[in-house]
Amino acid sequence: MQNQILLANREILNQLIHLCENINPVLYCKELSLLSQNTIGKHMRHIIEFYDILIEAYKENKPLSYDHRVHCSETEASLVLALQRLRKALNWVESEQPTKELILVVSYDSEGKNSVSIPSSIDRELIYNIEHAIHHMAIIRIAIEKEFPDIKLHKNFGIAYSTIRYRDDLCAH
Repeated sequence: MQNQILLANREILNQLIHLCENINPVLYCKELSLLSQNTIGKHMRHIIEFYDILIEAYKENKPLSYDHRVHCSETEASLVLALQRLRKALNWVESEQPTKELILVVSYDSEGKNSVSIPSSIDRELIYNIEHAIHHMAIIRIAIEKEFPDIKLHKNFGIAYSTIRYRDDLCAH
């Protein structure tokens, strides 16, 4: 396992935990026109589900499919549950030294009937979760900066690692 992959996942999960600890429950659930009437909570739930799917597939030694997931509306509405699930993911990332090979099941047809199974690895799926989380965190960041400017986010919240390096290189010169 690449240490930097685990560190990046830890950073992301800690940033999400920090947000949950610092956002008002009403704001977490508020439908925002900027998000097409979606909420911060819906984006958080979506990120959390991907981590949960990976952890479950790893622990149960079964194929993983991000397509087949339960949309837990309670996580969208409950900061307590979101925090609980994020801390569970963080604990797993911090305590495991995952090395298993995995099978990813995915479908790109419009009906989702023709699935393809491909070999993957825990490293690859943790990387996918990093990129997936950052994508949704960027959307959350835009919403928070526009709608709730009093909430302070980590300076790198929702920013790709390559962008952080580029930004830091520009500032160094």
